[in-house]
Amino acid sequence: MQDPLERLDDLMRRLIEADQAGEPMEPLALANELGAIRAGIVEARSVVPRPGGERHFRCESCGTVVHGTNPPKACPTCGKTKFFAADLESPIVDAGPA
Repeated sequence: MQDPLERLDDLMRRLIEADQAGEPMEPLALANELGAIRAGIVEARSVVPRPGGERHFRCESCGTVVHGTNPPKACPTCGKTKFFAADLESPIVDAGPA
């Protein structure tokens, strides 16, 4: 399987070429491809676990991973307040419900 970022770059290139040629691309096909790319990104290991037993929490809104014994009151990146435990021992890190 192609790297998700390579797939995203390829999709952007094809969108630019289609626009320049005046050839529309099918919206549903684009949505499906973007969904597959998103799944590839979510499945990639994103953070190496810290020693000392700290837990890892992923922001539901932006995906930022924070470390600590408890989730923070607000995400340091976007300010939202809902987090999910991120199992960093697994190659699949769930960003929460889709």
